[in-house]
Amino acid sequence: MKQKFKNNLIIIYSCIFILFVFPSLVKAQCERLVWADEFNGTTVDQTKWQFGYGNTGGLHYYTDREENATISDGTLKIIAREESYMGFDYTSALLFIKNKFGWRYGRMEASIKLPGTPGFVPAFWMMPSDDIYGWWPNSGEIDIMEYVTTLPDTIHGTIHTQYYNLFGVPELPQGGTTYIPDAETAFHVYAVEWTEDKIDFLVDDNIYFTFNNQNSGYEKWPFDHPFYIILNLAIGGGWAGPPNQNTVFPQIMEVDYVRVYQEVDDIIISGDDFPQYNNEGVIYSVPDIDEATTYWSLPGNANIISGQNSHQIIVDWDCFGGDIIAEVVSGSCSKTVNYPVKVSSNFLANPGFEKGVKYWMSRVSHLVTASTELTTEEAHSGNFALDINVQTLGSNTWDIQVSQQDLVIESGKQYEFSFWAKADVGNRQINAVIINTNNYSVYAGEIYTLTTNWVQYTLQFTANETATIALNMDMGFTTGRYYLDDFVFTTPELYNQNQLINGDFTDGSNGWNLTTLGGAQATGTVVNGEYAVSIVSGGNYSWDVHLGQENLLIENGKDYVVSFDAYSEAPRAIYAIVGKNADPWTVYCGTQEISLIADKQTYTFSFLMNDITDPQARLGFDVGASSTDVYFDNICIAEESTVQGYTMEQIRNNLLINPPNSGDSSIRELTILALDEILINDSAQTAQSVINFYNLMMEKVASEINDSRNTDVSVWTMYNHGYVIKTPTNCFCI
Repeated sequence: MKQKFKNNLIIIYSCIFILFVFPSLVKAQCERLVWADEFNGTTVDQTKWQFGYGNTGGLHYYTDREENATISDGTLKIIAREESYMGFDYTSALLFIKNKFGWRYGRMEASIKLPGTPGFVPAFWMMPSDDIYGWWPNSGEIDIMEYVTTLPDTIHGTIHTQYYNLFGVPELPQGGTTYIPDAETAFHVYAVEWTEDKIDFLVDDNIYFTFNNQNSGYEKWPFDHPFYIILNLAIGGGWAGPPNQNTVFPQIMEVDYVRVYQEVDDIIISGDDFPQYNNEGVIYSVPDIDEATTYWSLPGNANIISGQNSHQIIVDWDCFGGDIIAEVVSGSCSKTVNYPVKVSSNFLANPGFEKGVKYWMSRVSHLVTASTELTTEEAHSGNFALDINVQTLGSNTWDIQVSQQDLVIESGKQYEFSFWAKADVGNRQINAVIINTNNYSVYAGEIYTLTTNWVQYTLQFTANETATIALNMDMGFTTGRYYLDDFVFTTPELYNQNQLINGDFTDGSNGWNLTTLGGAQATGTVVNGEYAVSIVSGGNYSWDVHLGQENLLIENGKDYVVSFDAYSEAPRAIYAIVGKNADPWTVYCGTQEISLIADKQTYTFSFLMNDITDPQARLGFDVGASSTDVYFDNICIAEESTVQGYTMEQIRNNLLINPPNSGDSSIRELTILALDEILINDSAQTAQSVINFYNLMMEKVASEINDSRNTDVSVWTMYNHGYVIKTPTNCFCI
């Protein structure tokens, strides 16, 4: 027995020794090939790569033609040519990973044979997928391999950050070089091995430079988010100089393969993190690892249409976002990954700069001096706003510009664009313009004069054609500082699907206010995507603790549906309110007493707006007069225009003479949205009136029988709004 115990101790201590003394051996067991292109086809695989176009510096024009990028004999050939094209004397190609799909940490490698003769800079490099810390160089750049043919045999590996940059303020980029005398005649493997602590630069597995994380902030180490791979062959520029009499064309950068390896622990999810309400067919994926299984789960009522247990799923969204969760299992290695998704009525992604400047572009002409930075000190809401500091002007207002591109408008649709802005002094002007990205025709635009206070500015237009557009903000009028935040680009149809800001609390408590009266004490926090109201003292009245949101547009004569998820620590009542946000505090939706239980439930009610239109209405919940904590999620107020194809006006006016039935001509079955009271005309007294109550999912929740045959009209008071009814009766009066 003692010997067995002793043997077990030896095994345990041996495992601990291996874990702590040789952790890399254990970790290596979970390293996987997560992406590769071996270039074994006949053309560039455009499911993996995208092309860059035009001139981005140097003397060349990048194209997607086979004359500049082709595959043959198992290698990709990027070809620089001397030819007249689009106003330039040279052409070449730049390829980057499709949709800028990136990886955080891992080994990125490529086997490459480089061109020769003066005037070229072939490169294998990486740029940030998200620009989370701002535009270049703030979010970083990793140059895995650069080769200046004018300075042959020397390979460069370099990093760029806000602190280490080409401007030399405070310091120049950090990097190293290594001597490879046959770089132009033989293939070599150029790689980085990137962890949270350092980036090693290698040629043929020999490290020649290491950049260490000094743990001093993103200014020196922005390398904690995904980067995507780029391959290109540049011509000319300040480093290489122009081609000369010794230059030979064409020149070829030849790539045998590109591969990415990662630890399973470093896997991330990619996909659209800002879809619109009810977007369908949205793709999310993790790396495609051989013999791995991925188990997916979605927030709210989002549905996986296909792909469960695979590396890629297709999702249909409703009106609520949250975290997508993927559990990746590969052999004995596993990783659970979360990916936050914000679903809204906004066509603009990252509209409040809470994910840095991801999806946004900045244009500063070489003729002007200006900076565009994120600021935490001047945010209108959330944590960030954009700070544009214009120091010198050019000849055009668009010489200093911030934009979001690749948006689509549809002919005949109405659009509304709004943003919040202010300036360091009054009377600074800014131009908001919506243009066609192909021919630059203008669909809408207006010049606004800013003040020193945050003000929301709005622009509306109707699209006269279907087109791809850019939304541009031009600030080339005067020098000074401009601050921008909280952009919205939407349609009335999208907006009316849920007027609430942050109804799923994916942005924390943004947009919501918790107020207390009469000595009540309560706090509100967002935990695991739910808003928790922690009540110390609930006061004397239900309204003494109130969670709400204001500035809703509730229009006269329109029907609205409110839904929300809620539960409480113990059974208790709360009151839901849609009403006026000022004295006399009129409630538009009637009394909505909701009985909560300890299990999360979805509650729904509807109402017809009979008061005058209110553009500043409020939706809220009175949760006082009790010390029992309450939790909310997925709150929605939507305009309800039809039920099963019939307008609400038709239903209210009883215009359905022959409603749909179950096939029995003696039974009339009608589905309507329930109001406060259902008036049933049963004067014919032919039979009992059976009323079946359904929720909005058409699930039967209750049944009632009208036994009052001797009365002409029976009144049925609904104990909760939002049910529909199906009933075999002769006539309805609502």
